[in-house]
Amino acid sequence: MIDSHAHFNSKTLDNLEEIEQANKIDSIKKIINVGLDYETSEETIKLSLKEDEFYSAIGIHPLYEGSIEEIYNLYYKYDNRKIVAIGETGLDISGNRNEQIKKFIESIALANLLKLPIIIHANNTNKEVLEILKQYRPLYGYVLHCYQPEIQYLEEIVSMDGYISLSNPILRVNAKKSIEVIKKVEISNLLIETDYPYMVKDYNTELYLILKKVCEVRQIEENSLIDIIDNNTKRLFKKL
Repeated sequence: MIDSHAHFNSKTLDNLEEIEQANKIDSIKKIINVGLDYETSEETIKLSLKEDEFYSAIGIHPLYEGSIEEIYNLYYKYDNRKIVAIGETGLDISGNRNEQIKKFIESIALANLLKLPIIIHANNTNKEVLEILKQYRPLYGYVLHCYQPEIQYLEEIVSMDGYISLSNPILRVNAKKSIEVIKKVEISNLLIETDYPYMVKDYNTELYLILKKVCEVRQIEENSLIDIIDNNTKRLFKKL
């Protein structure tokens, strides 16, 4: 399996022993480690060059400080062969919206320049995010990570060559809307993720539980779904 979104960095973890544990999980072959700002983005690059399983996404999270010019310079500071995306970027319902929009648009432009997809954070902002994507089209694809269960936007996302990624919320007892999303989404536009350590605490088991839930809802055999989702992930993140 491929974990399409995790945060193994010094700002989100008490220590980095978890990296060694992640490397020992036979079922997880690749991990896209996503930056939140310059510092954590730089960490994702260094880790990707040290550990075979890890790949890097670099960007400025909408609730973090930093410039997109810094991210551009960071791309060329190191060997960038394992930098697979720009992100995470996007919009959050809190924070300075005008500044977030500015950085989001700049991030899309940077991704197009570098011929990379973007990883999008859309916390209660799916409608606004899609409006921006229509005007400033990502040329190399995008994914709305940890997708909030708004079925009304699925068709539009797919029509714009977008993907959605599902995480731990689909396992909750009250996840009725998330289950409807699983039923409705085009299987060819679906990824899974841990968003570790924010959504998932036990990295050893929960990506598999997320996969298993999708299998149950869509009535697909596990190995078949792994192949489908891994192929989806590689189709979006072409440098994997």
